[in-house]
Amino acid sequence: MLRLKAFFTKIMLPIAALLILAIANGCGDNNVTTTQTDNLDMSVMGSSDTTADNIGILVLDTVKVLIKDIKLNVANANQDSTNFKVGPYILYLNMTTGVNVITTAMIPAGTYDKVKFDIHKLEDSETISDPDFIDINGRYSIVVKGRYNGVSFVFKSNKSAHQKITFPGHLQVSETGRANITLRIKPYLWFISSTNIYIDPMDPANLNDIENNIKDNINNNFKCFVDNDRNGQPD
Repeated sequence: MLRLKAFFTKIMLPIAALLILAIANGCGDNNVTTTQTDNLDMSVMGSSDTTADNIGILVLDTVKVLIKDIKLNVANANQDSTNFKVGPYILYLNMTTGVNVITTAMIPAGTYDKVKFDIHKLEDSETISDPDFIDINGRYSIVVKGRYNGVSFVFKSNKSAHQKITFPGHLQVSETGRANITLRIKPYLWFISSTNIYIDPMDPANLNDIENNIKDNINNNFKCFVDNDRNGQPD
């Protein structure tokens, strides 16, 4: 019996010691584990045209833009970019409430000078919660609802376009801080002709002009800038 007890003591004591060491190491790992926090927000704001509203030519009630593949360009490096968010994301432009954060992420600390993203037509393999981007006629990238000369309309575009926007000043991102960039969109400019008058969104003859205004960013209807205080103005 004594020999049997000695045998178990000889076997079990080292096993117990190993278990205690493993538990201690596990607790130690938990104590030193750190989690990275997001260091960059992207916000969006819509810009209205009170003149058009007041005289009733064009009134935009709802503006929604589907975007994808948001990237930030490293300053002074034309081909070096950092992925921010893949998406797709729906930008809901509220024309009255100012700056709204739409997404946030952790990116490498550094200096950035451009933001790039795609205005994205919803693909067959993609699903989103908003039914306005899908109907019996197809899938869309932009949906606008409003009134033209008092008549309600729904404008939809199925075009995709790549946008690359240079910041007025460089964006500085640190590992521990929290920066913000604001994308300001002026959708009223989409519906202005080359002669500087508002055009009817319901007229199919105007479709190409409207989509070119969106795609080519002719009048800087898409603008992005560093806005760490989130007041809707470049810092």
